[in-house]
Amino acid sequence: MSTSFTFPEGMTPYTHHRGRPLYRVQGVETMAAGSSHMNFLHSGEATRGGVNQGALLRAGEWIGSGTFRNSLFLEPWAQMTSVRDLNLVIEFAGALRVRVTRVSRGQGAELLHETTLQSASRTRHVISLGSPGDYPESTRLFWHIESAGVGAQLFDASYCAGVAPSQDCRLAVLMRTFGRTADVKALLQRFIDAAADEPFHAELLRHMHFLVLDTTPGSETAWDDEWLSALNVDVHFGPNLGGGGNAGHLIKLFNEACDASDAPPTEVLILDDDLSMSMETLARYFMFVAYRAQECLTSLPVLMKSRPTVVWEDGGFWGRLNFHEAGDFSRKRNLFPNLLKHGLTLDNFEKVDQFSPLNTCEYATFIFFGLSAKSLRKLGYPVAFFLRGDDIEMSLRAQEAGLQMITNPNLAAWHEPAHSYGQEYMAILHGIIINLRYGEHDASFYARYFEDRMHEHASIDDEVGLTLYRDILLELLNTKSQVLTDDFQQHYLTKLKALSVHRMTRLPDVDREALERRAREEKTLLVPFVYPGYHSQVRKFRNVVLINHPLRSYREVPPMPIAAKVSLMAEYGQLMMRLTEEFDTIVTHWRARLAETGGETFWQRIRDRYAGQTRQLATWRRPQAAVTADAIQVSHDAQAGAAADAATAKLVNRLRGAALSHEQSHQSLAANDTGEAGSDMADSEVDVAELPMDFDAEFYLVLNPDVMKSGMSATTHYLKFGQLEGRRYRV
Repeated sequence: MSTSFTFPEGMTPYTHHRGRPLYRVQGVETMAAGSSHMNFLHSGEATRGGVNQGALLRAGEWIGSGTFRNSLFLEPWAQMTSVRDLNLVIEFAGALRVRVTRVSRGQGAELLHETTLQSASRTRHVISLGSPGDYPESTRLFWHIESAGVGAQLFDASYCAGVAPSQDCRLAVLMRTFGRTADVKALLQRFIDAAADEPFHAELLRHMHFLVLDTTPGSETAWDDEWLSALNVDVHFGPNLGGGGNAGHLIKLFNEACDASDAPPTEVLILDDDLSMSMETLARYFMFVAYRAQECLTSLPVLMKSRPTVVWEDGGFWGRLNFHEAGDFSRKRNLFPNLLKHGLTLDNFEKVDQFSPLNTCEYATFIFFGLSAKSLRKLGYPVAFFLRGDDIEMSLRAQEAGLQMITNPNLAAWHEPAHSYGQEYMAILHGIIINLRYGEHDASFYARYFEDRMHEHASIDDEVGLTLYRDILLELLNTKSQVLTDDFQQHYLTKLKALSVHRMTRLPDVDREALERRAREEKTLLVPFVYPGYHSQVRKFRNVVLINHPLRSYREVPPMPIAAKVSLMAEYGQLMMRLTEEFDTIVTHWRARLAETGGETFWQRIRDRYAGQTRQLATWRRPQAAVTADAIQVSHDAQAGAAADAATAKLVNRLRGAALSHEQSHQSLAANDTGEAGSDMADSEVDVAELPMDFDAEFYLVLNPDVMKSGMSATTHYLKFGQLEGRRYRV
């Protein structure tokens, strides 16, 4: 059993307008992540029922999309795609007012379009918005929809392109995991559930193929669920080679499948196994690459799961554009990334426009890493880092190859950052190896870095920290190291196991905050567990406690015997001397290894070596019947018209009932006061024969909400008052 690709030909349009197909590029994001204001602005309960399920808007209620997740940021479309005909398609029933607004960074809001729409049946109305390239730079668009009259039902509001995308766009989504089988399956289930409610999502799933490499022991039977048949998915089982190693192994399996296919995927998206994202984000990405007019590597804003309105990163620059280098744009790089928009809070709407300019960056993580299959072949494979740095190195390699990298603000994902002694070990070791290839620092920079680490951790008697950085030095100087060899994972498995014994205690937030408040009065020195700073007055404190802020955990530092401390620092000094003396040899050694493990030959050896431990667990295929565009009528004019038939009357009654449910008791009292029975008021007093032949009683009430509130029947009111007042009774 091996992976084979089956993709449909062509893409079904979202709808048609005046004989032209329209293809949706951005629908409504409804996934709950943090506060509801990330998705919508609205009055009262205006989102009850949910957009896409037919949100009911009572009289005067409104809903707006000028938010982080439902604004349309134009720069990626204007600069990177072939879209030159943009439209907003409103799917609704009832009566509503629509406003479309643009905001360009540094300018005020400008109303682009305003119209009133009315239809008793479910209808789509198309508003032309022109070309994304015709707007000022750094523009976002959003809509504001308000119920007019009795109320309305909003089913969808989608931005659509009037030109067809690439009809052979085929997306492969690659996911690898160790220990997070349930998380990966939950994400796939989310995609399936979304497609069950949204035909357009269902259509796009036909054009996607998911490849999963699960290295979790015992997961062999976890992929037998029948619900997976709603996807095109292949699941492989193999040895755990770490995040970077598993990525390289999976890409090798993917390339083999492509070589054996007549119509392989044209696009590749690498996803992390513990991110949270919506099917709408995946759909927006697919349509973006289907229209993409130039090669680029695409990522997205990543927010924190624990603080969903806080941005962790929006791409980044590796070791540049930060205070450590005083804003230096040269190739002199330190060992820390500058994460763009890091810490930006979206608790309100003031900072949404910061996402409007096209965001070019230097590196992105494998949380979300998208590029064409052609570009992936050109770049090669991730280097054989177990964890940390594999995505950075591949990003820098892409930059050297001339591949532009952007983040697309119309997409978003949530992920939780974490750090530990093991991750610090890999981050620094790999960061130095990367800089030996892509940076320009000489030996003194690295010697000074390790000297700072020695002084800081020695000042607080932190033997674990001292040993950690000493071991990194040892590995850099070890020309027989297993790092970046065929046995690379063995080094990490041994090292991570040794570092895991240094456990930290996690405290509940209440206790943690109390501890930090009382620390100074109790003469406790609280410092970060890495980069604690130099503390010359540490003896004034009764104890030293290390903090791992992301994990909210703590570890008290025991006093270090002076003999052990002196011995460790002496060894440290000798290693720094060797680093300086042998620097040229070290640079040559690690550059050669880095180049080898990013290439085809290395990963073919890994594939052959673990062929006996790698097997295909499951193959599921989604039925390939086309998801046809539904027959909802599309209006061409500002006023949407429809015949008043039995179905129309039923829908209007539903809208009217929803709008009046909160007034029923009031109307009952009014009827008692007048001695009449609500809407049955005295039709005998008027001559029904005088009604126009096309009089629509239901629509008269929709168009004249004051009549419905009065309790008078449509017929009576029109013949007594409405005719003289010139009131409308139909669309």
